[in-house]
Amino acid sequence: MKDTTHEEHNDYPPCKSACPILTDVREYVQLIAERRFEEAFAAIRKKNPLPRVCGRICTHPCEAACKRGQVEEPVAIAALKRFASDGAGKDRYKAALPDKSSGHKVAVVGSGPAGFAAAHDLALLGHQVTIFEALPLLGGMLRVGVPEYRLPKAVLADEIQAIVDLGIEVKTGVRIGEQIKLSDLFEQGYKAVFMAIGAHKDRKLGIAGEDDLDGAVSAVSFLRQVNQGENPKVGKKVAVIGGGNTAVDSARSALRLGAAEVHIIYRRTSDEMPAAKEEIEDAIHEGVRISYLTSPVEIIGKDGNVSALKCIANELGEPDASGRRTPKAVPGSEFTLDVDMVIAAIGQAPDSSFLSDELKLAQAGERIDVEDLYSLATSHSAVFAGGDAVTGPATAVKAIAAGKRAAVSIDCHLTGKALTKAEPQEEGEAEKLPARIAEKTQKLPRCHVETLPTDSRLAGFDEVASVLTEDQAIREAQRCLHCNLGAHVDQERCIGCGACVRACPLEIPSTGADGKVDIDIFQCQACGTCVAECPVQAADSSFYPHGHIVSGVEIMLRELQIADPFIVGLFSQYGNFTRGHLAALGRDFPQVLPVMVFGLERVSLSDVLRIFQLGADGILMAKAPPERCHFPEAQPLFEKRTVAAKDILDLVGLGAERLISYTMPHEGLFEGAWLDETIERFKALGPNRLRRLAVAA
Repeated sequence: MKDTTHEEHNDYPPCKSACPILTDVREYVQLIAERRFEEAFAAIRKKNPLPRVCGRICTHPCEAACKRGQVEEPVAIAALKRFASDGAGKDRYKAALPDKSSGHKVAVVGSGPAGFAAAHDLALLGHQVTIFEALPLLGGMLRVGVPEYRLPKAVLADEIQAIVDLGIEVKTGVRIGEQIKLSDLFEQGYKAVFMAIGAHKDRKLGIAGEDDLDGAVSAVSFLRQVNQGENPKVGKKVAVIGGGNTAVDSARSALRLGAAEVHIIYRRTSDEMPAAKEEIEDAIHEGVRISYLTSPVEIIGKDGNVSALKCIANELGEPDASGRRTPKAVPGSEFTLDVDMVIAAIGQAPDSSFLSDELKLAQAGERIDVEDLYSLATSHSAVFAGGDAVTGPATAVKAIAAGKRAAVSIDCHLTGKALTKAEPQEEGEAEKLPARIAEKTQKLPRCHVETLPTDSRLAGFDEVASVLTEDQAIREAQRCLHCNLGAHVDQERCIGCGACVRACPLEIPSTGADGKVDIDIFQCQACGTCVAECPVQAADSSFYPHGHIVSGVEIMLRELQIADPFIVGLFSQYGNFTRGHLAALGRDFPQVLPVMVFGLERVSLSDVLRIFQLGADGILMAKAPPERCHFPEAQPLFEKRTVAAKDILDLVGLGAERLISYTMPHEGLFEGAWLDETIERFKALGPNRLRRLAVAA
């Protein structure tokens, strides 16, 4: 398994660079756009061992980096990941294990996202892995910290089972440091240990009333009870202290357990609040009230129970180490909030007390100390650590990234290779689209997932967000701007004619002093118009290179061994059709061979003529509805090439009527008799006289 977590990011599109595990977002999004859902899932799964989890709870930094967000809204990447990962393809994907075991045993302590990611990759490298989990259930904080309305238990269980099925041994209810010492693992034959213990210990508020009043609880213990089905008692009026996802999860869970009123008390403004924005919006939608620029001062009690929370207003001062402005209390602004329950959610820390055995692992405060965040090596040569135990509470995808890096380092340790180390790359300023390009880019509304109505949400812990429909997913995937896959120019071939400059619907190609053309691949959206128009094939694209369309027809002819009359259907991927529509095409006679094309503006004159040379009796060019066309400015050039192709077909005696151009309706591609009528028209024309030449060739 190649380690890609240390690669240079210079040539990556923004979404991939932003992903902690460097998922090739662009790849699986395009596969969804092409209705190749099983392949999309395989592309996700080869990098991410917990794709269904990430499709639901990932904070999707990729979306923050998405270039489409500079035009209107970013592509809904997380929703697309969930669509592909929840679909039929997930049950057909099987990770390939090596032919034989390395013979090395590795212990993974903790079964959260970091532990499972490491176990998964180590198993694929051929090592024998055992997971030790202190809790009776697998999943770590995913299992006991994330409410089921965000991450259903059945989904997590499926993800875990797929990893365990790689031959991983699991031991639950085993707390390292109690039943087994860390040092005992080496005596039992383990050659390396990965510490992925998470951060399950809550932090204290440090205010009066926190420790001696009933109704004052920590978010960690509260959510653990919720997620283990213990139905903890909640008050009628609840205050949650904190601004992260744990605070929001606690507030929304309290509502579902019967609280009539829930307040989140956060010491900074909404701009600094670290919880996912969509989670905050959902909380507000469900009735949670948020008090910003507010800090708790004291929990007030009556008869041993919480009766109120004394607070004070804040103002923001200078930025602290996290880059956020430090809140400062405003003198004389104290007020009291009547509540009968207070949930503290101001942070968590690892419970690392067991590390004081004879191994004496170095610690950085409560966290495990590592040499760097790439090798994850500790002060003991055979012990590695990662995830929340090293960084403090972070996101699931960052923990997965740590687990994957740890697997690479452990493999190096076991096989005698030097550990891979790298310095963190400085984050440069995100490249911006020029305003003129953003203005010319076709605006396409983002698809939004359906969610449960408020009454249904608060009645229980059913999952709130639904999965995208097939049509929604296809349309959303089509919004991708294909960063860094744009056209490029072979300077040796370029004759400086300016055809690409005139053809580009976004006016991106520029001409140098020597007359040669250059294309900025960040600005280019890979429409392919310049590729189709270039008279000397100097312009090309890594997305769809020269000959791609014709080679697709050739592959189908070989695989299907077509001998009967056939029609080639060139379908714009932006059209209104599903996989089922394409699958139905081959049932008729003559057979229709469907070829997906990334916009028909990419179809060149040579593509059309070459398909007829291969023996096609006709070509049906199915264009996208105007409202779904990404590059309407390129349509006149496409129509001009179509006219030229028909003129040539007339000249060689085949007839212009063998080339039919059809604009798909906005809804229902196969509604009506247009396809049957088209096939009947082709039948009446008789066979292509070039067929014998194609067969002979």
